[in-house]
Amino acid sequence: MSELEYNGVSVEILDDNKEESQKHIEHDFAVLVRENIDKIIKERFISWIKGEDFSDRDDDLIFEGLNVYYICYDYGRIVEEYSPTGKEDFFGHFEFEMESSNDYTSDMLEAVSMEVYVLGDDIVEVSGYDV
Repeated sequence: MSELEYNGVSVEILDDNKEESQKHIEHDFAVLVRENIDKIIKERFISWIKGEDFSDRDDDLIFEGLNVYYICYDYGRIVEEYSPTGKEDFFGHFEFEMESSNDYTSDMLEAVSMEVYVLGDDIVEVSGYDV
């Protein structure tokens, strides 16, 4: 565990490449804080949750219905084929596991994961997948 947290949930450093991850987590988390984690979720992730099926739903009500219950981080090399920038590099990678916590979102999702990739001082990709 680290001392960093979002909404009372501590960020866990994954065992893969733990030593290198510990060197980068504070900087990479500061990038998320600077960009405002709530804003990242609202502006760069909720549209993914909505997809085509729920495009008429209110973003603020969706945000209220998301409960972050787990956050993890790792730092490592991603090869060109899988890189969020299309180029091989070393990235900070956060995963925010979320679940539906109200009736408004219960038919949209059970649980989802938001992935945030940090390179230097920038967030280079926000994506997601169903858990």
